[in-house]
Amino acid sequence: MIEHPYFKNHYLNDGKLWVDGEHRFLKTGKPLRNFADAFEVEQLIRDLGLIARKGFNNISLNCYWHHFNPSGNGTIEVSLEPLRELVAEIRAHGMFATLSVETYGVGGGQIPDGFWSDNPDEIAVNHEGKTVADTEYGYGAKVPSLFSSRYLASSRSYMRNLVRGLGAENFLYFETTVEPQFMGAQWLDYSSSAKSAYEEWIDRGRVTDAIPFPAEFPADETFRLSEKWNLFRAQTLADWINEDARALRAGAGNAPLWIASDYLDAESFTESQRCGDAVALLRGMSEIQIVQINWSWCNIDRKPNLRAYRRVRQVMEETGRDWAVTEHMTINGADYHESDMKGLLMNTIENGSHFGWEFVDIAADRDSPSTKPNDVLPGDFKPQHFAVYDENWEPKAPMKVVDEEWEVWMQMVQQSLHSEVSE
Repeated sequence: MIEHPYFKNHYLNDGKLWVDGEHRFLKTGKPLRNFADAFEVEQLIRDLGLIARKGFNNISLNCYWHHFNPSGNGTIEVSLEPLRELVAEIRAHGMFATLSVETYGVGGGQIPDGFWSDNPDEIAVNHEGKTVADTEYGYGAKVPSLFSSRYLASSRSYMRNLVRGLGAENFLYFETTVEPQFMGAQWLDYSSSAKSAYEEWIDRGRVTDAIPFPAEFPADETFRLSEKWNLFRAQTLADWINEDARALRAGAGNAPLWIASDYLDAESFTESQRCGDAVALLRGMSEIQIVQINWSWCNIDRKPNLRAYRRVRQVMEETGRDWAVTEHMTINGADYHESDMKGLLMNTIENGSHFGWEFVDIAADRDSPSTKPNDVLPGDFKPQHFAVYDENWEPKAPMKVVDEEWEVWMQMVQQSLHSEVSE
């Protein structure tokens, strides 16, 4: 049992959230906003009553590094007061707040321009020796090397300062950066700092059968797929996640915060690119209490991705960890079909630990004005195309299966919970 450091009678046990002795299933909404922008924060505050009435009991606030720290040095450079007000209003509406960060350059997040101005050489390098941008999701953002000490120091300074500024006591749990991975569309990382780290890893572990780092580009497939290189990459990912978790806790004076991390185990043919050795990655994630499986539903084959759950369970059994097993972005408003929903949700009930579901983006699907003039009315601003609701806050077809059948789904969760107990 893991007690919450601030909330009385809240604890994690058997991978589930318990409040006053009762199981609490989270309906988490992740609104994608610029939370450094008072206008966007005020818009969300106005919508909180409606969101609460839709049954959401947890709001995850994804705070992008470049919004709060344009210089990229890790300090908070805009007022946190609007965000503090939002957190207070979330709590006043009877919902939990969760703090998430996005400090990587893949999937929509960006590294602050100021960081690149001061550190132009801290970029990741692919197996052809070329610097890397986010081609996988099409954003084109520069991708930092995970072996860059300057990147790691600055991003973690941002995390510490953000937690310190907002008050860790206001949040149910914290998330490390969205989708920690090396990328699935390119082979990473072959920078000079990666070479140095790999060679130090070999020397430190006295590894005698590792293939030497390539002397020239492109790095051939024999090296890219070699066992020790991918073990090294997996352990590096785990270290990244663990140290980010410690940075979040440091912002709370090293309080035992609950930390969640995404585990991106997508298509089998990109596994080595993203994770190195996927099981070694999971084994190394020692600072995490909540594992959020990404690609719990395969969007290519339109069926459950059971491989990810099985690996998580394998490592839990090996290590004795009592992880809450849930999903990153159970659905968003763009990638899922109405016909997917029953299979998708049943998959999470049967294979997760009944911690909850996450929906992205909690927003009405309205057009964004190119500017925000004084006569823009509340509700006229739409932050992302991922919205799971239409312009009138009516659920789109996939979300309708959730909202309009919520009680039925909760009955299924409880039946599954009782089945576990009887076994």
